[in-house]
Amino acid sequence: MRKRGDVYRRLARHLNDLPAGFPPAPSGVELRILKELFTQDEAELAGRLSLLPERPESIARRAGLPADEAARRLESMAARGLVYRHGRGKRGLRYSANQFVIGIWEFQVNALRPELIRDMEEYLPTLMTDGPWKKTPQLRTVPVMESLPVRHEILAHEKAEEMLRGQDRFLVAPCICRRERTMMGQGCGKPEEACLIMGRAVEYYEKNGMGRIIDREEALAILKTAGETGLVLQPSNARKISNICMCCGCCCGVLRTIKSHPRPAEFVSSPFRASLRADTCSDCGTCLERCPMGAPERRNGQGIELDPLRCIGCGLCVLTCPAGSLSLVRKPAAEQRDVPLTLRKTYIDMARRRGGRAFLKLLGIWLRSMLRL
Repeated sequence: MRKRGDVYRRLARHLNDLPAGFPPAPSGVELRILKELFTQDEAELAGRLSLLPERPESIARRAGLPADEAARRLESMAARGLVYRHGRGKRGLRYSANQFVIGIWEFQVNALRPELIRDMEEYLPTLMTDGPWKKTPQLRTVPVMESLPVRHEILAHEKAEEMLRGQDRFLVAPCICRRERTMMGQGCGKPEEACLIMGRAVEYYEKNGMGRIIDREEALAILKTAGETGLVLQPSNARKISNICMCCGCCCGVLRTIKSHPRPAEFVSSPFRASLRADTCSDCGTCLERCPMGAPERRNGQGIELDPLRCIGCGLCVLTCPAGSLSLVRKPAAEQRDVPLTLRKTYIDMARRRGGRAFLKLLGIWLRSMLRL
């Protein structure tokens, strides 16, 4: 018999077994977050889901619940971003586990409360440092569109507007990070409506009231504002993307956390870095304000220097350098991370680099439940 009081610890272990991880913090703050989001019954049921979509009947059988009760609970949880709902299609309505980040947390954009925000702020350093992000980031960084000169050979998955042109469904959602900071009196005033969602993910966002449908032209127009407003473009870490986050260094939880490390470049997947021509630099300091990672620095009155270990290749400094002294250059091949074809491959890579046995166990549970249908 499983103790009810342990249900949140079991859910935390279950989320940590997923590719993106949910590592325990010394303070146990991650358990407080789960208790704020899930009832005990919901936590018990959420711990029965895998990353692969299943019909409610399969999940109900595994959880020891009547099928209609399981379906009701699953839909209630999906409406609050706690599990993922997959469209009906030919196989009917199905549900799967949500990873904590990117997933459960981002889907709380319309349900934020000060105490929840404070707990997440406390948890972020543990999540980013002890989780698998450094080995396989869920997001990658691509340059703002105008920062790359035409002489570069740019692959389609490295160019933001090309990634959009390959999609046919679009939604723009509010940035949870800027909403959090605004609620806590620390907002930066940059556009909140700045997360571009594409493809099949649009249905989930729309049904849960987390954004509005837009067309390709408006998506491209929103994308073009990144350079003007100083936002870093961070698409899914896959060649076939489902989203592009437009992030600021002052609010974004990921950027703020990696900036606190001495070598932020190690935490991002980016094929480029900035290069400075010191002989033409006017030492105006514009790049000091634009860079979200503090890569350019004034040193002992000797002008601007760039720290390549802090540069994440976003291109924001290049756009506004009045002397044209900054440019983006491709990193050596050995320093460029491979970009998986799909997000599924990204998650498989994350699981494999963490050991992967827990992930294989989840796959086995799913296969057994399907065979019993």
